[in-house]
Amino acid sequence: MQFKILTKLSSNAHVLKNSFWMMSEKIVSIFGLIFVTSFVAKYIGPVNFGKLTYAASIFAIVRSVAMLGTDDVIFQRISKNIKLGEKIIHATKKTRELIFFVFSLLLISYVYISSDSLTFIFSLSSCLAVYFLTKDVYSIYFNAILKSKVNTICNVSGVLVSLFFRYVIAYFKLSPEYLCVPVVLVTLVPFLLRTFFYRKYRVLNIEQVKKNKVYVRKAMVLIGRKLVFYTLSVEIFTKISQIFLGYHSKYELGIYTVAATLGTSFHFVLNALISSFMTQVYKENDINQSRKIIARIISIIVVISLCSLLFFVIFGHFIINQLYGQKFIEANTVLIPMVFICLFSGLSTVSERYIMNFNGYSYLQRKTNVLMVFNVLLSFVMIRYFGLSGAVYSLLITEVLSTTLLNYFFRSGELLKVHLSVFNVRTYL
Repeated sequence: MQFKILTKLSSNAHVLKNSFWMMSEKIVSIFGLIFVTSFVAKYIGPVNFGKLTYAASIFAIVRSVAMLGTDDVIFQRISKNIKLGEKIIHATKKTRELIFFVFSLLLISYVYISSDSLTFIFSLSSCLAVYFLTKDVYSIYFNAILKSKVNTICNVSGVLVSLFFRYVIAYFKLSPEYLCVPVVLVTLVPFLLRTFFYRKYRVLNIEQVKKNKVYVRKAMVLIGRKLVFYTLSVEIFTKISQIFLGYHSKYELGIYTVAATLGTSFHFVLNALISSFMTQVYKENDINQSRKIIARIISIIVVISLCSLLFFVIFGHFIINQLYGQKFIEANTVLIPMVFICLFSGLSTVSERYIMNFNGYSYLQRKTNVLMVFNVLLSFVMIRYFGLSGAVYSLLITEVLSTTLLNYFFRSGELLKVHLSVFNVRTYL
């Protein structure tokens, strides 16, 4: 009995250590991006800043299509079986790249025809940056095996290099086109470093990886076909509003980006906790124990979010004014809703990863089909009539539905039981 307790404590300590490394990397990234990006935003203004965001948003959706919804599947499989996870990574490599190139070519052609030269240049750099991000599934691998220290080293290196170039460009008031360089470097540097580390940590050699490659690829394509709409929905929640808003007004998109950067700045804490503790859920065979772990994660997410809410209520206006200046002060009007969006986004991530634990891929596909249509229609209407506020509140409404009602039909209300258990004292005993 004593041995089991010590083993459990050791396991939890390992998980918390992994969370710490994930959070330390994001702290550098978030604070660095906030301070340097605000410096850049002041220099290029809301309109050009909106163009940069617009370009990044459209290619984020392309990546989701190329990944075939396999991000969370790869994480889940590696958590349970490292060898199978390594086979999946290599078996799906060419498929991901082919899909990315096809959709990117179509999108680049459209942007060239329909947009101005600066938006096109930003789109090219975003395309290249997202390409390296699509190839870099090794970040999922290291999170799943609780080696987030590696990701921290790689990501911080990329962020620091990118931020250095951004600062130089803004300080010397170089042409905004030069921002393409740090946009690419922020994904290229981590990809090259992680590739090096992966070769040191991997369990299988090349010959072992190639075994059953065709079978593994077909299996992942079948699973991905169910999950691709789910993954797209995650991007659509956050990106479709930006795309519609970008069409409506590049100026308002620049304001939106500032509010989103600050209001969701604590999401790295939520994501680190979710990624680390979900490995325990995937390994747990007792459903009651799994419910308790999920309920505890939800409670932590709510507490962290409420603390962040209080912070931005008190200091939000001051932070925007000091970092971004009066041109961006309108971002304060939608800053608090952005905090709630971050809260429900975290809760939704937990719920949907829990559904994956039951192999509920078909359910996620059906749910997402409904949610995608709802989100696109709602965003289009609200942005047309309410602009910036419409973009934010359409996203918030979608996140709330995704977290609650549309999850409650799964397994006779399994998620409803989990949410109710959050208020049960026994959950924390």
